Amino acid sequence: MAKDKLHIRPPFDLGTPMLRVARGCTHGKCRFCSIYHEPFSPVPMDEIVADIEGLALEATALTNRIFLTGGNPYALPTRILLDIFDEVEKRIPTVNSYGGFCRIADVARKSDEDLLALVRRGVNNITIGAESGCDETLAYMRKGHTAQDIAEQGKRLHEAGIEFTFFYLAGMAGAGKGQQNALDSAKAYSEASPSRILVTTLSPTKSWPLAEAIDRGEWTPSGEVEAQREIQTFIANLNCACNVNCSHDTDIIKFEGMIPEDQEKMVELLDHCIPKMNENAARRLRAMVLGRRSF
Repeated sequence: MAKDKLHIRPPFDLGTPMLRVARGCTHGKCRFCSIYHEPFSPVPMDEIVADIEGLALEATALTNRIFLTGGNPYALPTRILLDIFDEVEKRIPTVNSYGGFCRIADVARKSDEDLLALVRRGVNNITIGAESGCDETLAYMRKGHTAQDIAEQGKRLHEAGIEFTFFYLAGMAGAGKGQQNALDSAKAYSEASPSRILVTTLSPTKSWPLAEAIDRGEWTPSGEVEAQREIQTFIANLNCACNVNCSHDTDIIKFEGMIPEDQEKMVELLDHCIPKMNENAARRLRAMVLGRRSF
């Protein structure tokens, strides 16, 4: 079966069977990514069908969701996605829900009719690498979208009835810029109103395109304490009903809660924990956990 080598999934989809429908990423320009090296291309339908048949052998009466993989599988034309869903449901009739990673640009390229067609077939809880809502940060990191795009496409997803999760990447703005990144991001994310926000912390590695800028002294990673203060400011300024999950391997202080119910408690937790942090120990811990050639 064709599988992505890193088996990347959000925590709420860890138990969901994966189906690779595309290779690579349509964008492939982000300075902080070295995951997808090959150009974007659809997986041939005969390979997809063979993989579905393999999944069907392990399916049970409780198998009701499939996680589409590839860098951004929802960049595929809607008609191809619907054909894939048909093939899945022929062989695993209990499936009625589809997840996967998606770019803001993928949503923008879908018509309102496309989005409605996808939600009718069970596309929900898609995971979007928004990463930041600060235009300066997004432009420098070559994300390919703006804060306005985040807000606009989030609203379109809501209108179609598609639930979605955003990633927030603390430290993405670099040293000294975390607070502005947090404030701008909280504003854009609140306007988009995702149902869930997954907080991760930037961990620069030698394999990233960003490494050259770091070596030249053009970009400096934020400190560990600064990144946590950024997360705190981001959470404190969110104004939308959502779940916030800060439990990734890159996160030094781990917690989860709801906005607005637990907002004050999360901010207070960070107030309690941050003064006890040791900058060097936190950096070593994250490098050890990730096991990468980090800075």
